[in-house]
Amino acid sequence: MAALRTLSPSFVLYAIGTMVLLTTGCGTTHPRSAPASTEAAARADSLARVTDSLEQALAAQTERAHLRHPNLDATLWTQTAVEYDGVTQGTYRLASVMMKRALTDSSWSAALAQAEESAAQYREKPPAVVLDVDETVLDNSAYQARLVQNNESYDTQSWNAWCREQQADAVPGALRFTQQADSMGVQVIYLTNRDSVVEAATRANLRALGFPVEDAPDAVLTQGERPGWTPKASRRAWVAERYRVLLLVGDNLGDFVEPADTSLAARRRMSHRHADFWGTRWIVLPNSQYGSWMGALFQYDYALSPTEQLRRKHDRLKTKPQTP
Repeated sequence: MAALRTLSPSFVLYAIGTMVLLTTGCGTTHPRSAPASTEAAARADSLARVTDSLEQALAAQTERAHLRHPNLDATLWTQTAVEYDGVTQGTYRLASVMMKRALTDSSWSAALAQAEESAAQYREKPPAVVLDVDETVLDNSAYQARLVQNNESYDTQSWNAWCREQQADAVPGALRFTQQADSMGVQVIYLTNRDSVVEAATRANLRALGFPVEDAPDAVLTQGERPGWTPKASRRAWVAERYRVLLLVGDNLGDFVEPADTSLAARRRMSHRHADFWGTRWIVLPNSQYGSWMGALFQYDYALSPTEQLRRKHDRLKTKPQTP
């Protein structure tokens, strides 16, 4: 039986049917009579029909499982919903208003380290806005769509290959905002968890779309680019040493404060602790496709099977008792 596990489900069904047929036909050592041969043929036809029915049921079940990819709706919302465009454009209009306000207030800072110290320590530094890249300025829903179509999930190899393709589009509203910031003398810094091995491709993708990428000294801060640059906190600190940070813009809690990969309760406490920053100094873009919020639903145990992840997600649903 162990060998059967390596075969296709349809072949296994065929093999089982054949074994049953042979067993049925080998029940006696006497020569078969004409009626017995007819009976065996009828049984063979019946088993063949059962096998065909099972194969069809298996194919239908496989197709249904494929069509129920967990990211189907989220990816389609990003790609087709005018509501998504409306949210992102509205968010960047808010960012523009807050950036202008920040420029007139030299004590304003979106960096927690700066906000906790005297404004005299940073008010003379040149202004900067810090933006995440993926699902903040670059729209990678085409990569997610590819995973859905191929019934696959994220992995580093396919992600880096996608980054090198340089096919990501601009998130609606992002291009206008970054160009406006650049025209107003505000340094635009892209702080991303893309690996440093795809930094050149990331820069090329940004420039091709028209995003300002002006190094002074470094406008694209990738993961692992320098020693200790794995968490975003260390890179935000690097920026805060050189600039007055007007805004942080991102789609994930880790774009603003860390650790983001923690429990749902701890994440909510962090959010409440910095409630005054949301919508003023911290500007959030929508991302229903992935993020630390999703990993928190199953304690970031990515070794779990997709089915078990879905079970744990279902366990997080909140309902209310039905009224009579």
